[in-house]
Amino acid sequence: MPDKSQHFRRYILDSMPVALVTMDFNFKITSFNRKAEELTGFSASEAVGQLCSEILRSNKCENECPLQTVQESQEPATGLEAELTNHQGEKVPVRIGTTAIEDADGNFIGYMEIIEDISRFKEMEREKENFVSMVAHDMKSPIVIIGGFTKRLQKEPTCKDNDKIRKYLQAMDDAEHKLEFLIHEFLEHSRLDSNYLDLKRNDIDLADILKQIIGSHRQIIEEQEIDLQCDCQVIAPVNADAEYINRALTNLLSNALKYSPPKGKIVISARETDSEIVIRFQDQGKGIDPKELPYIFDAFYRGKSKNEKSGHGLGLASVKSIVRQHGGRVTVESTPGKGSLFTVRLPRKLNE
Repeated sequence: MPDKSQHFRRYILDSMPVALVTMDFNFKITSFNRKAEELTGFSASEAVGQLCSEILRSNKCENECPLQTVQESQEPATGLEAELTNHQGEKVPVRIGTTAIEDADGNFIGYMEIIEDISRFKEMEREKENFVSMVAHDMKSPIVIIGGFTKRLQKEPTCKDNDKIRKYLQAMDDAEHKLEFLIHEFLEHSRLDSNYLDLKRNDIDLADILKQIIGSHRQIIEEQEIDLQCDCQVIAPVNADAEYINRALTNLLSNALKYSPPKGKIVISARETDSEIVIRFQDQGKGIDPKELPYIFDAFYRGKSKNEKSGHGLGLASVKSIVRQHGGRVTVESTPGKGSLFTVRLPRKLNE
């Protein structure tokens, strides 16, 4: 008769919010929790003893079996998206994590898979795609028409000779340009955030790109009398898309200039480590409230400060998307009243 500890373990497994399945050496199911029953439509009594491919019926079973991946690499596999076919023949999108199970002495005794139903997540992705499509077509077209008619009216003699009408038309024209720009920014961010950028990777010299970016901002640097220092030595090439990396680093310099006081100081540095290239942008601006730091890279996030600069909150979100899709990461450190430090870390080009 099962003891209390066995009952307790069973309660824990059945209380988990995700499906948990264990398998033996031969990929035969040895345990099947309640969430796994709900997800697949098979009961534990039907599943235990069967090959996992006969019960889970994933589209990855034949060519990309996560169990075989773990068996070959001896490393856990996480974040694999797949599609299961349940007992009723319905397709269920899932995310799978797989690992080997070892006993207290480190001996291999089987496999474990954690399977999460991501149907709602996929539904939200489709809703987002539909919304983006609507913005791209159903909203952009009327804006173009409004802009066209506004420009036509501005050329009419009756409108040109009437100061009040001319001012109204100019205001309409300005508003149309702002709205068109905002739609463009939104669509561009949606593309960057899709995780499917068509990166045209080449070996690029980040030191050269940083010099180009500084050169393109030379006028505003001189107007604000910014003391800009660039400590960018010759560094290892990075296998990346030059256009997108240029955009990300441009956003960071523009952000530093935007929040720097006149005659302030900005320091840009680039160095290499054994595994990555590290680029830093240090400014002496007003800094970021600690409460806002966790959200600074969120799309459309705007600081709550009364003196917050204008913008739509997409620049830093785009930086994060671009850097992430290059296998890197971006972080920020900030002290209110003293400035901010943005750090980009990109993987070095691996030796051939």
